[in-house]
Amino acid sequence: MTPRVRICSIDIENIKNVLGGPIAMPHRVAGFNPDEGELLGIYGQNGTGKTAVVNALSLVQNLICGDGLQKVAAALMTYGKPTATISILFSVEGKSRSFDVRYSVTLERDGENAHIRRETLSAKSIEPNARYNTIVEFKEDGAPATDDIAPQSTLSKVLEHCTKQDILISKVLANQESRSYIFNDRMLELLLLLEDEHAGILKAVRQFAEHRLYIVTHGKSGMVNLGLQPIPFARANQTGPTIGVCVVNLNEPGIIPMNAYRDFQRTLEQINSVLCKIIPGLTLEARELGSELKTADIEQMRFELLAVRGDIRIPLKLESDGIKKIIAILLLWITVSNTPGTCLVVDELDASIFEYLLGELLSVWREHARGQLIFTAHNLHPLEVLDKRSVVFTTIDPHHRFIRLKNIKSTNNLRDVYLRSIFIGGQEFELYDETNKTEIARAIRRCAAPRK
Repeated sequence: MTPRVRICSIDIENIKNVLGGPIAMPHRVAGFNPDEGELLGIYGQNGTGKTAVVNALSLVQNLICGDGLQKVAAALMTYGKPTATISILFSVEGKSRSFDVRYSVTLERDGENAHIRRETLSAKSIEPNARYNTIVEFKEDGAPATDDIAPQSTLSKVLEHCTKQDILISKVLANQESRSYIFNDRMLELLLLLEDEHAGILKAVRQFAEHRLYIVTHGKSGMVNLGLQPIPFARANQTGPTIGVCVVNLNEPGIIPMNAYRDFQRTLEQINSVLCKIIPGLTLEARELGSELKTADIEQMRFELLAVRGDIRIPLKLESDGIKKIIAILLLWITVSNTPGTCLVVDELDASIFEYLLGELLSVWREHARGQLIFTAHNLHPLEVLDKRSVVFTTIDPHHRFIRLKNIKSTNNLRDVYLRSIFIGGQEFELYDETNKTEIARAIRRCAAPRK
């Protein structure tokens, strides 16, 4: 049995304009059934840290997958702050025992780049009075050295399978490549040799990041504005079904290797079964333009994506950006909705989507989903259908960026309470940095070109 991994909380410090910001997922708030799916909406004023949460999760996913820090990592760090820390709490639920697992990474600014200063993975059993124990910790104080690894018990066990030189080489290469000290392929292979509960935790967290955590940044979903259509498609591998992404340029024929094209066709069938319910009567079709040989032994299919309504077929490129965005995330939505231990993160979920439809989709998720959904949005209509514990709001205090509204009665409309809190206050922290429409209008008039 593969352990089920869920995100329990996210805590970021000095990422963009968030100096401090812990967020607990709803199942960690009293009254939620942890065996059901859940969603978390992040709402607030522009520029108050919503996207910073998505950026932090994406950065951690890359590190746990063994990839290097992206060049944008330094740009994500708060200006003027030398370090930034991201801490994610997971639950790892196995057949016999379950654990809370905390992964924490501290980045340090190095000119225009960033590197990992410290990295810790700790766990505790989900039992009364259990305490966190460090599984493995790496820290950098000057040049990497083997004695930077903690605890000593982990180091001793690892040294039963390798030499100190092997560990040092792994650390030096990870440092040079800006990869995780814990999850780079060389070190992870050594840690998995321990074959104990800790090795099982490491493996479960890695598999979650690689195959069960899907992050759609605004940049990815914004590709549709450039005529690029992301189409997620399901493929089978040794660890079970996984989701790949085919990016189709709608301004020219798409090309997919023939072995992947069959998976692509099956994916279109899955998407169509739901798409026609969301956008009544609409389905997708791949109009085949013929096969060709890429090399002597690799055949590929050329095709054009069409939007179909009854007998009418038009190129998908002529459809609205809202429909294209729905298509871009729909298979991920279907997969995570039906699969426990998976998580979908979407930045600006409401962009280009009709507000009533968005409310309907979130209501269906709330009632029937089995996985996790984390999203940012500005459209307030969904607040009328979401549970108060499923929403956090940004504040104007960078040290306390995220809060849940207090004093919400069961009969209250969350949208109305939020707007009232903006206008007259009443929450622990201010939610809106007030603007003055008269001053805005005056500033606009001042910029008017002088009349001739």
